[in-house]
This record gives sequence, structure tokens and C-alpha cells, in this order.
Amino acid sequence: MKGRILDFSIQTNSGLIAGEDEKRYTFFGSEWKENTPPQRGVYVDFDLNQVGQAIGVYKALAQQAAPVNFNIEDKEENQYQFFDWFIKCIKNYVNFSGRARRKEYWFFRLTIFLLTLAIVFVETALGTDGIFLGLFLLATFLPDLSVSVRRLHDVGRSGWWLSIVFVPIIGAILILIWFVTEGQKNENLYGSSPK
Repeated sequence: MKGRILDFSIQTNSGLIAGEDEKRYTFFGSEWKENTPPQRGVYVDFDLNQVGQAIGVYKALAQQAAPVNFNIEDKEENQYQFFDWFIKCIKNYVNFSGRARRKEYWFFRLTIFLLTLAIVFVETALGTDGIFLGLFLLATFLPDLSVSVRRLHDVGRSGWWLSIVFVPIIGAILILIWFVTEGQKNENLYGSSPK
């Protein structure tokens, strides 16, 4: 059977594999048959014993054949990759309640920036007049607005404070300061800490 290592703890010398059959299997470090320690995300071959635990766990020869999992519901936030934060914000595109941590906000912002650069490059090559960029910015307007409001909630501010950006210079500086500030560690008016 094939799968991908979800987690491995050196302290307990045990790990978890997500099989291609969409089931999860535990394994012990003694069943790892490679010279390097097992690491999260490694594509593996393994067998099962009578109680359903993975045994004889090896690195798979064809790692690139593993499907890419865009289903972020299967991951915890500490396992999120760069693009997972963007997907999370897109899926919460009209969620103006709750809180968004700095990592969520800034990875979303960075992804928007990189995608905008790519679209501008493609539009320059194709000779279009900003049609695709306009559609992209329109499609990401609500997710951008909602993650910005949730980011303000994380620092204990109402989402209405976002309108301060219309005050020249000072408004943009205040918003930037609030967006880079560490969120409140305790529960606040807008919910519990997202960390």
C-alpha cells in the first residue's frame, strides 16, 4: 500500500500515515526501514499487520506520483503550506466574524501579490488591457476584505476601523501597525485566539 507520512514523533517513536485508501495508519519507528528519520510529507510504501498498523515502511520510489492534496480540512494549521493559507481565506470569503492570525493574513497578502505579478506578466505578453487583472482583483475583493476585518478582530479592533485607510498617510500607517501587531493571546470580544 502507498501513503504519505502525516506526522512522526521522536519522543513516542511513533507516527501516522495517510493511506491512498483515505484511511490513517499508525506505525512505530522500528518499522521505518530507511537510514534517515521519517519526516512529514514523505511518500511511502508499507504493509499492514493483523491489527491494522503499518509495518515495513519504506520511502516510495516514485514520490512525484503522489497526488497533491488541496483539501485543507485534513490538515491542522501547523501543517499548512504557503498556498493553504490562501485557500483558507478564499473558502472563508464572506466570514467577517472571528479572528485571523498574522500568518493567515500575510500569507494571503503575499499570495495575492505574487498572483497579481504573474497576471500582469501574462497580460503584458498577451497584450490585453488589464482584463484578467481586473477580474482577479474583483474575485478576491471579498476574501481580502473579510481576512482584513478578521485580522483587526485579532488585535481587538472592530472591522469598521478598516475605513481609516481613507485618511491620507496616517490611516495607512495605523492599519499597517495593527496588521503587524501580535494578536491578543486571550479570548476577546470577537472570539478565542486562532493560535
